[in-house]
Amino acid sequence: MNWGRLAVRLNRISAWMLLILMMIFLVSGYAWYNRILMPLQMARNMHTKLDLALVFFFLVHVLISSKFALARWRVGHSGIVNVLLLLIAVASFWLVLLIR
Repeated sequence: MNWGRLAVRLNRISAWMLLILMMIFLVSGYAWYNRILMPLQMARNMHTKLDLALVFFFLVHVLISSKFALARWRVGHSGIVNVLLLLIAVASFWLVLLIR
């Protein structure tokens, strides 16, 4: 399997994971705020523990999509673009860990 196919597959998996996690995040936030649908402690735990997974899958999805968009527009050398996108991903996730 070449890099392009693997990237497309990872992009689609991350998009589906984002959809599922965002639905859980929204429902748990609603349940936490209104104290319905699930116990308060469960809603709070789900809502506060999902942030790292959401950030991870968001970064994977956005950066792979950005790589494809930059390749379509013929911007930069692919090796440099890959390194820069990887640095952006690591710096962004590190920043989220610092804030958390």
